[in-house]
Amino acid sequence: MRSIKEIIMAVAHTTVLSLLGKDVSFSVLLDEQIKSFFPEGNITGLVEEVIIALNGNHQILVGDEYYQMSKIHFI
Repeated sequence: MRSIKEIIMAVAHTTVLSLLGKDVSFSVLLDEQIKSFFPEGNITGLVEEVIIALNGNHQILVGDEYYQMSKIHFI
């Protein structure tokens, strides 16, 4: 039988993994170098990679940039 911690972690990872291969749209606070390409901070594209980190700081790759899940607001 799995512990509550294992179940909660499995749900969190499933959420991140479920984005893999999907087209997404989200807003994010951007670095100045990226902001010139996306002035509104809205990003749209295909999730090509997912990074699952032990510290919970999961990331997705859209285009050529990785975005931290904690800084993303899906629209």
